[in-house]
Parts: sequence; structure tokens; C-alpha cells
Amino acid sequence: MMTTADFLRPAFLENMMRAHAPERNIRVLAVAPLPLDSSASILTALTSGQTDKAIGHFGLAVTLEADGQPQTQRLVLKVKPPGREISAMLGSLAQACGEPLAAVYPAFSARTGFHHTHHRELAAYQLPAAGLTPTIWGLYADEAQEAYCVLMEYLEDVSLLNSIMAPEAWTDAHIRAALTQLAQWHARHLTSTPRQEFDDQPSAAHMQALTPLWEALLANAAAHHPALYPAARVHLLRTAIAHIPTYWAALEKMPRTLIHNDLNPRNTCFKTGPEGLRLCAYDWELATWHVPQYDVVELLSFVLAEDRYHLRLGYLEHYRQALHALTGRYADAQAFQLGAGYAALDFGLHRLGMYLMAHAVSPYPFLPRVVDSYFDTLAQLQPPVLRAGSEKVARVEAALPADLAFDSSLLDAQQFLSEERRSSAMPEPTSSPEKLGHRWRANWYARLDTNLLPVTTPAS
Repeated sequence: MMTTADFLRPAFLENMMRAHAPERNIRVLAVAPLPLDSSASILTALTSGQTDKAIGHFGLAVTLEADGQPQTQRLVLKVKPPGREISAMLGSLAQACGEPLAAVYPAFSARTGFHHTHHRELAAYQLPAAGLTPTIWGLYADEAQEAYCVLMEYLEDVSLLNSIMAPEAWTDAHIRAALTQLAQWHARHLTSTPRQEFDDQPSAAHMQALTPLWEALLANAAAHHPALYPAARVHLLRTAIAHIPTYWAALEKMPRTLIHNDLNPRNTCFKTGPEGLRLCAYDWELATWHVPQYDVVELLSFVLAEDRYHLRLGYLEHYRQALHALTGRYADAQAFQLGAGYAALDFGLHRLGMYLMAHAVSPYPFLPRVVDSYFDTLAQLQPPVLRAGSEKVARVEAALPADLAFDSSLLDAQQFLSEERRSSAMPEPTSSPEKLGHRWRANWYARLDTNLLPVTTPAS
């Protein structure tokens, strides 16, 4: 078994660099440690205490010669655990949560997207960078030793590094730059026939086969976090689970691309160059194939707090226009929004379900804000499958403007809010009309109660 000292030897790093750039003559002369904050790497941090392997992130000052030119590069060596150890760690979290998750999880532990993390990230970094990934200096995989490494640039002189607790720092310029550059990545990898690289890749069959897990994750979230998952929200996601075959029948007809699948401020930062802000996304260990809207749904759920919910659809449209300009495949804004809504259902069932499992054991301060923003996503996109199954929901929806547009219907929204304030001592708002409209839409959930009828399958 390789030790930390083995990974940090000049000869080991030199071999990594030479294999990654065989056209260059590279000699590593010396290696010195650098301080590094790797607290944002949740999976590695949680797994490190449950393995005897040398894993983690190591900051390094590497003195080298490249094609005869002496230089010192500040780099980070990421030594990854094999995915099965991450799966085992997550399984222990499921056991700590109790029933029903503890009983259900073991049968699906290798199918949650974490079992191949060591292969996924290295594969993503072998693709042309195209400005979105960090500069990679070397990759290493030894299956016999179960040793997997990434040697990458030390991210410094960047902005919004690990900004998970500061969504307000993501300005309009940051968000639009991120969405534009994300569209470039997605366009480059867009396909109608995604490669089946791993057995846990999202698909209609995979999502339906894991139905017991989605139900158990949702029950766990409701039991441990009732304030975040009241009856109305639980009902929405239970409806989504019941309609997985329906909405995935639509998703499988849509183009898919290589998504990051963990795109949020824990794994992103911005570089500033002659062309302005450049998004840099790292930690690609969950990368997979899905509709491109998926990454956008996740990113906006993390960076839009309540005071900016009203901007969500505008940002989604900005991304659609950028992707359509590059591919010519997204002229229909309504169809694009449908895909976003169905991608949001997958994000809520899978990734948020897993987050809430870990949150029950070791709370994440950012997560309640993200959950609220996510359910606002559903309120705005209104995936059609969520409209089935409840006369109560239908009656509440009947009070909504048909297209939820911000026009004269805002007068009705403000009247509704005025009535709500009189009945619940709600303080007078200081928000703009658009923000008022979104608060009103959010009340769609608040006005649902537990008197809900069984879910029925929609006709179309």
C-alpha cells in the first residue's frame, strides 16, 4: 500500500507529469509542502476517518524544469479514496439515521452515483479543459494499489472560492458568466445517445429501480427535518416518485450531456482575465450524463436566496439562449423549461435526499437555504406530473395566473398577500412587485394541508 510519503516523492510527481504531457521534457527537482484548506471536500473528509489509505489534499510547491526552463509551480495533489469506500461511508450514515433508511439503503449503496467516483473524476479531467476545469498537471490510477491521484493547479488569486455560505457574493455578473460558460461545456458534450459508462448512470430504468431508496430518503428527510419537509413538500416529491416512468419517458427523448452533478459554490470559483470572469469547476467525481438543465437547476438552488427567487426564470432563459446559440437545438423555451422541471425532480429525489441524510448526522449550515430555494424552483417550473393526484392541489393552483408571468396578474398577487397579512399578522413587505409575486407563489405550498388524495397517473 502506498503511503503519503510515496505520493509526495519528486520521482512520483515527475512520472505523473510526464505521462500527462509526454511531449514535454519535465524534471521535478524538489517538493515542499504548502498550507491548504480542504474543508470544502465533504466526501474525502468524511471518508478519511474510515480508511487506512493515504487520502486527502496536499498543497505542494514543486520546483521543476520543463523543456529546460526552471520554475516553481504551486500545485495541489488530490489522493482519492476508491468509490466503494465512499459508498461504505455513506452506508454508515444511513445506518445512523435509523429506519426506514437503515434497512433500505444497503441494497442500493453501490448504485447511488458514488461507487465510481475515483474513475469519474479522472475521466472528466482527461477531456479537453475548454476553460471550465482547473489546469491539470497529472493523473494517476493504480487499480492493484487502489491509488487514484489528481495533480492540479493551486487555486489562488481567484474569487468566490468555497463561497457556500455567501450566496449574496454571487453577483448578476458572476451568475451570467457561469451560465454562459457552462453552456459552452454542455454544448461541447451534447449528444442524443449518451455513453453508458457506469451502471449507476441516470436513466428511466435506473431511477425506477431505485424507487424504494427515493421513498426511504424522503421519509428520512421528513422525519429528521420536519421544518424543511412539511407534509405539502413531502407530497410533491412522493408524487414525483410515483411518476418517474412518466417524466423519464420525456427526459430520455431530450439531448443529454456530461454534467458536473455537484455544481455549487463548494466546487467552483472564478478566475479573472482579459476576457473577464471565468468559471472554474473542480471535484468532478460525480460527473454523469443528464439533460444540461440539471446543472443549472442545482447551481441556482445554491446561489439564489429568497430575495432573488424572482430572477430564477430569467437566468434559466439566459442559459437557454446561450445553449441554443451554440447548438441550435433549444428554440422552444417551453420545452426547455419542461426539461428543467423534470431535471429538478431528479435533483430533489437523489442529491437533496443524500444531502439530507448526511445533514441528519452532521448538519450543513447552508442546506436549509438550499432546500427552500429548491422548492421555489418547483413552484416556478411546475413540472406537469406534480399537478396530478390531488383535488386540493388543483383548487390552490386554480388561484394562480395561468402562465405565472409578471404582468397585471401581480395585482392579484398583491391582493392575495394583503389578505394573508390580515389573517396571519404578516408584516408589510418592503419588496418589489416581482418579489411579492414570488412570495405569493411560494404560498402555493404553504396553503396545502395533509388532506391530500392518492396520486393518480396523468393522461399525458
